[in-house]
Amino acid sequence: MVNDIWTSPLFILSSLVTLGVGLYSFVYSRIQMGRAYRRSLMTLASAVETKDVGSVGHGERVARYVVAMCKSLGLSGREARRFEYAAFLQDIGNVSVPHGILNKTSNLTQEEFETLKQHTVVGAEMFSEIKFLKDIAPIIRHHHESWDGSGYPDGLQGRDIPLGARILAVCTAYDSMMNSRAYRPRMNEDEVIRQLRADMGIKYDPEIVETFLRMQKKFR
Repeated sequence: MVNDIWTSPLFILSSLVTLGVGLYSFVYSRIQMGRAYRRSLMTLASAVETKDVGSVGHGERVARYVVAMCKSLGLSGREARRFEYAAFLQDIGNVSVPHGILNKTSNLTQEEFETLKQHTVVGAEMFSEIKFLKDIAPIIRHHHESWDGSGYPDGLQGRDIPLGARILAVCTAYDSMMNSRAYRPRMNEDEVIRQLRADMGIKYDPEIVETFLRMQKKFR
């Protein structure tokens, strides 16, 4: 019951609004405000992750990879922060997915998979009307799109997929494969690298994969 309260859409939305009002109501230095904002988003992400037993810590790890990627690609600090926040909150739409689907140990049925896929849409909608977070909504919506157009929810292809979503897709895949999930054990690093290479140009932007793999040793 407690977990249901903490991960309900109403609680998440009210927490985000409270967060925004609080941060804008008090005078912080730029650094202090950034730190407080970041900690608050991490707390929200952690609350949602408790619903999926295999994903605890996933958002924070992925955010670290995303920031490192932004630096390597020469993106601005503002873009890096935006992409980092999207990494923390990428799976917040899982509040709408039944616990049994998120933690199922066997293959999902087609109906269950269609339900799971809605987490990207739900997550994006939760932020699209919130002024200080609406710019991460497209990243959250499209981080399961595929380079060849076979992903979801909109079947975007190639560079039509937002850059932040392309970066997030690779970082998310790496961390997911490197850690155990309800439906499979963790993979070893060599297996993960082979899988990322195999999916270049299919699931993932080849340039993003190459950049990630050049940096990958720094993440272990």
